[in-house]
Amino acid sequence: MKLKLGILDQSPTIERGSSLQALKNSIDLALFADEAGFHSIIYSEHHGVEAYGSSSPEILSAVTLSKTQRIKVGTGGIMMKNYSAYKIAEWAKILGSLYPERFILGLGKAPGGLKDAVSALNNHRPVILSSQETKLEEIIQYIKEEKGIYDGLIAQPENLDYLPDILWLGSGIQSAKEAARHGVGYSYADFMGSGPGTESTGTYLREFDKNKYAPAPSLQIAIAASVANDLRTARYNAYGMAYQFLQARHIQSPQALLPTGIIEQKILGSKDEEEFFKILDHIIIDTPGTIVERLKEKSEDYNTDELLILCNMYSETDRLNTYKSIILANQ
Repeated sequence: MKLKLGILDQSPTIERGSSLQALKNSIDLALFADEAGFHSIIYSEHHGVEAYGSSSPEILSAVTLSKTQRIKVGTGGIMMKNYSAYKIAEWAKILGSLYPERFILGLGKAPGGLKDAVSALNNHRPVILSSQETKLEEIIQYIKEEKGIYDGLIAQPENLDYLPDILWLGSGIQSAKEAARHGVGYSYADFMGSGPGTESTGTYLREFDKNKYAPAPSLQIAIAASVANDLRTARYNAYGMAYQFLQARHIQSPQALLPTGIIEQKILGSKDEEEFFKILDHIIIDTPGTIVERLKEKSEDYNTDELLILCNMYSETDRLNTYKSIILANQ
């Protein structure tokens, strides 16, 4: 079975690097992915975080769509509590009409940043903790041009030939139920390593309503991976990514990627050592000759052929080599 492989790109920055270079790396990665045969590339959203260079996945998606020929491109995802449903639907319809069957609207419920960033995004007002599922309903109404809260209000452009794919991001049972209830795709964040796993995705597949937005379920599993010619190097290359995951778990703003040696100095003998290596062990670490078998095992566990691969590394060359090794092994 040939897997349907995508890239989850967080536009990672490195110590003493720049966010501009991270964005240029993202464009170069997309051009490679388009030619190499990846199915999709998805951009994340982060605000006020040193570790990630992109705060606007919709803009990065538009640039990438204009520079590529066939790969699907999307947001992974738009943090809905910071924006209106109407505005999201408008720009999603623009990208969906200009690039039919290529744009993916990925939506998430997380804040996308720490307290100050979220406050700034919401004009210094307290965030209204209304149901994000209600916003999803509104977005679907605007895209499908159905009657909504405002009678007669349209979201331009009208009469799309193809509706954009919608992905609901999550890592729990509730998110799976919401995606199924509205008939949209579901992207499960396996790389976070702390969710219910197949219980969540199984719920989505069982409860999917084919009479809503899409006629069939679309399940995507987001994983973290590191590939090198030997396991020791592959493991060392993953240290930076694992350290960022550790910081995120502790509700800290992740730092730019650090060299492996620096991370070892910080972790070994610290109170976080055990947790760090548990996180590292959840990353798929392998060599070019056997990586595809590991990926197929993951796809079989989740009963889907679509995997989204996250790979943040201090060396952009090592990062690109991971993606090259994976796509070549999947030929």
